[in-house]
Amino acid sequence: MPKRKKVPYAGWMFLGLLLCLSRPIGFSQEQKSAKPARTMTLKECLAAALANNLDLSIEALNPGISEASISESKEKYIPEFSLSYNKQDLNQPGTWGVEGASVASKSDQYSFGLSQRIVTGAEVSLLFLNSQTNTSRAFTLINPSYFSNFRLNLTQPLLKGFGPKVNRIDTLKSVIQHDQSVSGLKARLIQTVYDVEEAYWNLYSAIENVKVQENSLEQSRAILRKNQEGVRIGTKSALEILSSEAEVAQYEDSLVSARSALEQSETRLKKILNLPSDSPAVDRPLVPADKPVIEKKAVSYDEALAIALQERPEMAQTEKDIENSALDVSFSRNQLLPQLDLTFSTWSPGQSGIKYIYDNNNPFTGTIIGKVEGSRADALKEAFKRTYKNWSVNLLLTVPFSTIFSRANLAKAKMQEEQTRLRQEQQQQAISFEVAEAIKELRNAERKIDSSAASRELQEKRVAAEMQRYQLGLGTIEWLLNYQRQLTNAKTTEIRALIDYKLAAANLEKVMGTTLKSKGLKFRDYEF
Repeated sequence: MPKRKKVPYAGWMFLGLLLCLSRPIGFSQEQKSAKPARTMTLKECLAAALANNLDLSIEALNPGISEASISESKEKYIPEFSLSYNKQDLNQPGTWGVEGASVASKSDQYSFGLSQRIVTGAEVSLLFLNSQTNTSRAFTLINPSYFSNFRLNLTQPLLKGFGPKVNRIDTLKSVIQHDQSVSGLKARLIQTVYDVEEAYWNLYSAIENVKVQENSLEQSRAILRKNQEGVRIGTKSALEILSSEAEVAQYEDSLVSARSALEQSETRLKKILNLPSDSPAVDRPLVPADKPVIEKKAVSYDEALAIALQERPEMAQTEKDIENSALDVSFSRNQLLPQLDLTFSTWSPGQSGIKYIYDNNNPFTGTIIGKVEGSRADALKEAFKRTYKNWSVNLLLTVPFSTIFSRANLAKAKMQEEQTRLRQEQQQQAISFEVAEAIKELRNAERKIDSSAASRELQEKRVAAEMQRYQLGLGTIEWLLNYQRQLTNAKTTEIRALIDYKLAAANLEKVMGTTLKSKGLKFRDYEF
């Protein structure tokens, strides 16, 4: 009987240590949440974001602020009503011998009027006045006396400040600002929808990546268990166990990273959605319910660019900037004109009271032979009947020398208009590059789907073949583990390829500005 070769004592200790370490390492799984996961479709996530996203809520206030500015600019054309009342009681020393030692007088006056600005630049005012005077002055013909006046004034600029366009410039600018705020809201909506899609599909990718890592970890543990059994029966070496243990540790580390990435993706999606505190998904794991179904799109560059130039909110904002600059140029030209104002006034006075009739119509006789009594109402009637018709026309020309020697404001407005047009050209160029890049990205992502699927299938066949060779003792553990890692990477790459295509398609919609239309999304009462 052949003599068995003795194994050194140190060798037995090393092998025993390897066997102790070769026990499956238990991965500390996260405790399952007491509450089940909440599944949400992409449509539900988009609806939640449009309802709760804080960035959108902040941006949605801008159109309302602009509407208030429009109303404020129109308020200057609302008529203005004025009312006044004045009462006096005077007692003064006489300065003329026939007046007496002192002169006492009492008076009261009230007036009310309406004034209004007109879009042509004119100002119209209508004034009504009524007063009463009672005096102790000697030889006064009418005492007490009542006086009324009805007056209409119109002032119209004929050069500088003339015309609806010049006088409505604040309103026109406020309308432009409102349109720009609506376009800004549309841009924020498009970006938010894309952010939701990106976070949603990245969360799906992170969940699938965790599944791939868990599956690869379980497979590596299965290989480790087989190698442990092989060492026990003498068909495998301790080196193979060491390689298997290192592979298990590497997958455990990858799983930790994958789960951390999953938590970050879930947190980001929840942050964008800003779900209410009473929502069932706030403190529960969020799981996408939709799968990345691939719908290939055939869009030419010229078609996509034409749509982008028509639909992008940035282009609409730039168009409004050009309109705003044109208004500044027009207003600056008008301000260079001389100031020529036409003022027209017409008024009708009325007077009444107690009229004394002196002997021979001579008040110095001091003999009163009669009197005619009139009331305050009589003065009013006389003013409204226009018994005394009066009118005046005035032209006032003012030529400031600054408008003759300096045209800085007009030059500045023209340069700003040119600058805005150059920005529009620059923006069109930038959009053309974005569209070309988005189409290229979509086509590359489409090709990546097919290539990654083919690569994954080949890796699965290679792992299966290498596993058979390894079980028959024809292959090494290093090759098997290497192919297993390549298969894990291929699965992850295939999942990422699907997500990249979905994000590339969403990015193309964002670049074209058709995100809201293509998804049939509406936000409050706005029409985009």
